[in-house]
Amino acid sequence: MQKKLLVLAVASAMSAPVFAQSQVTVGGVVDVAIESAKYSDATGNLTRMVPSGNTTNRLFFKGSEDLGNGMKANFHLETQPGPDNGSSPAGGLFWGRTSTVGLSSNSWGTVNLGSQYTPWFSARAANDIFYTAGIGSNYGMEAGDTRMSNSIRYDSVKMNGFSFSAMYGMGEAGAAYQGQEGTTAATKKVGTSAGLGATYANGPLALRYGYDKQLITSGPDVNMKRNHVNGSYDFKVVKAVAGWNSSKLDGGATDLRSWYIGAVMPVFGKDIIKAEYSRLNNKAVASADSKLVALGYEHPMSKRTTVYATYAKMDNDAAAALSLFTGVAIAAGYDPSGFQFGLKHSF
Repeated sequence: MQKKLLVLAVASAMSAPVFAQSQVTVGGVVDVAIESAKYSDATGNLTRMVPSGNTTNRLFFKGSEDLGNGMKANFHLETQPGPDNGSSPAGGLFWGRTSTVGLSSNSWGTVNLGSQYTPWFSARAANDIFYTAGIGSNYGMEAGDTRMSNSIRYDSVKMNGFSFSAMYGMGEAGAAYQGQEGTTAATKKVGTSAGLGATYANGPLALRYGYDKQLITSGPDVNMKRNHVNGSYDFKVVKAVAGWNSSKLDGGATDLRSWYIGAVMPVFGKDIIKAEYSRLNNKAVASADSKLVALGYEHPMSKRTTVYATYAKMDNDAAAALSLFTGVAIAAGYDPSGFQFGLKHSF
């Protein structure tokens, strides 16, 4: 359960006015797993402790101020610690997950500025039964941008189950998760990006679409384009999910198509069993397709604490080298497999 702190702005020592009240929330996730996996035939099985086996670790501060007439000012600052060894966030970016400030309205929606999820990722992550974390997630089979720095994003209000989003990334030099700004008039737009998203969610049915385009080089322009569409239906006794994704670079150097089908089934009250089959077709490289089978089990010990277990196996063609494991590269053609058992606590 997130703890909410009421932050009262104090009057300036030199002036009488008192600022309006703001509500700030501090929360996050701590998730660590024991992993036993086979990285190569030469090494055999190795056992290690890893973070984010079920959900990505995070610590966030977010808040809002009521501006009246249904409008609010808001901010979100989020970092990703490594509780397995106490490490700081990867890449040295302390607020490298989400860092935004924006305005929202009950009538027209929300506009945020900063580093934030792309509409493509928002659509894609919402249908991932393994939460884009751990060895069970098929997110690693797709070439996409999770976030875009120096971006502006608009999200509409929900209307009869429909909502949509739009984003533009500035492509500034030194930006994370995107290309670099050029130094000439011909290349100054390198790294800029645009994205769109659309969702219909009503009752047991959810349908989503996400699109992302990023300028990689110019003169002539070369863009990376990504499309994702997915759907889910909750039959109560089982929730079925399916999705399709494409990631293509102009000129054809990268051309990936992937799809997946999966199911989540409640058992023994609040426990769940998860199963998913995913396939990646590499259109640009011969004999470089991959398949992933993943099984998961979650046992909520409370509203905030969950014990989980995940098994996954990747089947790589001769020229494919997709890995299940964070920070571990494998040889082309090898079929890695692994098991994770962990504990997640949300606060």
